[in-house]
Amino acid sequence: MKILYAIQTTGNGHLARAQSIIPKLREKGDLDIITSGPKNDFLLEVKPVKHYQGLTFFYTDTGAVNWLKTIFLNNYLRFISEVISCPVKKYDLIINDFEPVSAWASKFKKVKCFELTNQYSMTLKNIPKPKNYSKLVLHAISYIIPSNLGYGYHYKKYTERIFFPIIRDKIRKLEITESNEIIIYLPTYSPLKLIELIKKIPQKKNWTIFSPDAKLKQKILGVNIEPLSEDLFLKKFASCYGIVCAGGFATTSEAIFLGKPMIVVPVEAQIEQQFNAAALKKEGVTVIDRFSNENLDTISNWIDSPSILKIEYKDESKEIVDILINDYSNLK
Repeated sequence: MKILYAIQTTGNGHLARAQSIIPKLREKGDLDIITSGPKNDFLLEVKPVKHYQGLTFFYTDTGAVNWLKTIFLNNYLRFISEVISCPVKKYDLIINDFEPVSAWASKFKKVKCFELTNQYSMTLKNIPKPKNYSKLVLHAISYIIPSNLGYGYHYKKYTERIFFPIIRDKIRKLEITESNEIIIYLPTYSPLKLIELIKKIPQKKNWTIFSPDAKLKQKILGVNIEPLSEDLFLKKFASCYGIVCAGGFATTSEAIFLGKPMIVVPVEAQIEQQFNAAALKKEGVTVIDRFSNENLDTISNWIDSPSILKIEYKDESKEIVDILINDYSNLK
């Protein structure tokens, strides 16, 4: 069997879980990998046979998807050319993690394509949903990846079409301890804005901010600011008192697995993070709309009495691949 695994390169979540899926797919047949999206330095163990530009997602200054720019500023002639040239017909099975080129090529060329991504979960019934969200945006997301069949990832198995999060081996191997340090990973916030609020929090904790804007390690008003470093982040993640993070699926899933208290601050108008936050809030996780003065009491109360959601997710990567192969066989 010839298998194509197509992966979106926006962020690291899609690529990170691919590390667990790839070895299981290679056991089932001849595997090729393609990627599309922005340049990403995350190294897969298997080099992709092709990288496409795909569809470009434009973002606002706060990190939300700017749908007007995304719709009107994409190079659709290039995208159509990539769809036409994508050789999906040479494969028996396409597995797609939010990668639009192969998805649309499969649709036009009538090749089986299975969606396997956390975005798919948002289209399913019985999952927690935010009170207010754009159904138009949700429809647009489902339109980006047309597929014959799909499965999603979520924190809990709200339906039979959901798998648990894929927790990478680096996280599973961490030695968990507890220090007096709170780490912050809110990439859309400037470190100075974060420090401004941190200095108003009455409890004395050690604070470390990981920021994409930081070029060098520094300390401002007693708060550590670190440039992005996976090794250092994981070391502090394993030992921290708690984490303040956005509503991305990968980081929040890893916090649950590690049993680390978290405050979740979903990026404004980022629908996936809004859905994630709604599910986390239902499970007792502290969710605030922004890291600001208005939520100072909530942050302070969380430090005094942090709620912990801990789930020791089993590794379902083999089961996931077996189910996809079985579904492929039944579609013949």
